[in-house]
Amino acid sequence: MGNEQLLTVSDKQLIDRKVIQCIELANQFFGKNFSMPTVKLNQRGRAAGTAYLQRNEIRLNLYMYQQNPKKFIDTVIPHEVAHLLVFHLYGSKVRPHGREWQNIMSNLYDLTPDRTHDFTPKPPSQLFEYQCSCQKHTLSIRRHNKVKQGAQYFCRNCKAILELMNPC
Repeated sequence: MGNEQLLTVSDKQLIDRKVIQCIELANQFFGKNFSMPTVKLNQRGRAAGTAYLQRNEIRLNLYMYQQNPKKFIDTVIPHEVAHLLVFHLYGSKVRPHGREWQNIMSNLYDLTPDRTHDFTPKPPSQLFEYQCSCQKHTLSIRRHNKVKQGAQYFCRNCKAILELMNPC
């Protein structure tokens, strides 16, 4: 919910309008009445969006949306809606980016069925310096917190346990 505060009302309307457009186009194309998915703006990490099939929900990455809103709306939203459509039409026994999904992307939305995007993920807010016997390593706040809880990370090169540099 916190991410939605960074979104203007007109941005939210553009996103909702594109989802509605994608569903209405699918309803006409397939002669069905697909229900509107829930749209959340809480996707994080490297994914621009994720479709939660059983929940009929898509989650979108607000940080990536802000990089290029038009491109995001034109490509990511149809991509995720197409996943929901495939699930409703064919069930869960098909591959996520398989023939069915590719056909919806190209025949319904007139888009190249790309599995990847070129938006950049949000950098971690806090990074921590660790070292082994051969080099320095940078760990995210998530991994650092896991170390504080007892997890250990090892260098792939020298196999030594990573130790926090300059602990406070």
